[in-house]
Amino acid sequence: MILLKRDFRWLIAGIVASCLFICLTLIVKLNTHWISKFDISFEKIILATGGTNSDQLFSIIAFFGSPIANLLLTMILAISIWVKQKNIFNLLWIMFVQVGGDALVLLFKIIIARPRPQNQVITDYGFSYPSGHTFSTTIFIFIILFIIVPLLDDQETQFAVSLLAIFWLGLVAFSRLYLRNHFPSDVLGSFFLAISWWELMRSFYLTLKVNFSEKMGE
Repeated sequence: MILLKRDFRWLIAGIVASCLFICLTLIVKLNTHWISKFDISFEKIILATGGTNSDQLFSIIAFFGSPIANLLLTMILAISIWVKQKNIFNLLWIMFVQVGGDALVLLFKIIIARPRPQNQVITDYGFSYPSGHTFSTTIFIFIILFIIVPLLDDQETQFAVSLLAIFWLGLVAFSRLYLRNHFPSDVLGSFFLAISWWELMRSFYLTLKVNFSEKMGE
């Protein structure tokens, strides 16, 4: 019963996140005055935290939170799970969630074609919306929270790992704003897209797992 309630909540979260992402994407594409005001108001707060030491710190965080870094980390986790569980389906699913999601982000970047903010601390190329760093890190954190954490026996360890994972996600997202590689709406859109994508992939996983179990039972 608890699992059913949890699944229902995630289904609702996925639907809501999808609707919010679609709305925000349309607003960004239309480049309305409202979204510009939203981005500028948050950028002013972030600019007040600047400094040389912080520049170096957030540059390092951004490097380890990049899509390539997250892809490599996801691959390591997937292989580790395969070695422990000997389940090739889980390995392929985990990799598809990350790789497929990154491809989806790239598609939206091309469609929206939003230029990056001016005066970047460290120059980043390509289009701005949505944030690839934020999306790939969010997916990686979801993999940790929903696949790795349940495998841990100690509840205190589970809590500590979960807390550190969420904290890391916050740092990566903030680093994209601090370095002025993205607008706040880019990061927000990535969160919405990541939740939507994760719920879609999670639903596919559960469906395929049930079908696979039924066939094995036959």
